[in-house]
Amino acid sequence: MVRLTTVSNVLAGIGIAVIAGAGGLWALLDQLDLGAGETAWNYPFYLWVAGAAILGLVVLMSSITTFTELTGFVHPEDKLVSNMFVYLQALTTILVLGILYPNDAVLQQRLFNVAAMIVIAYVFLFVFIFFSAEITEGSEQGQVKEMTSRFMLVALLLGAIMAGIKVFLDWIWEVTASYGWASLVLGIFAVVLVFAIVAYLGRRYEPVGA
Repeated sequence: MVRLTTVSNVLAGIGIAVIAGAGGLWALLDQLDLGAGETAWNYPFYLWVAGAAILGLVVLMSSITTFTELTGFVHPEDKLVSNMFVYLQALTTILVLGILYPNDAVLQQRLFNVAAMIVIAYVFLFVFIFFSAEITEGSEQGQVKEMTSRFMLVALLLGAIMAGIKVFLDWIWEVTASYGWASLVLGIFAVVLVFAIVAYLGRRYEPVGA
């Protein structure tokens, strides 16, 4: 039987391709220099809507396999890789929408900020994973105050790191003065970050239940 995670991964790949196709079609139409009233300009948006619909379906599937066992046991590494694709698909969907509206600077900046906050949330995840053993030490014995005091310092570090990344991304936005280049930098950083998380966790042993 084909697992739901496999279907989800395939759909995520299709969704990313569809969204990328929407951006590519828009670029082609821009090169052809069609008039603003041409019906062809609607096609990239239709493709984007299809990709966004696939994203919704993939998020639903991933939620089922991640938080429930309705489809049976799913290996943690399979969940990790599957949700990595969901993350990349979501960012692609958000950022490509801004490409389809080159004359709406306000919308582009809002979309860039939304994508940036998602990436920063994953930075939080990475740092928390890195210090999780130290933070949760003694939690089994009910040492809540000890655990909280350690997390206070880690939270301070996290805040500084996330604020620094936000300042860096804002600087990229201002320096490039281009939604396309700023999105490219953000996308590269997002890909490196998620692969770093997967690679780091892939080396850690974790007991797996049946």
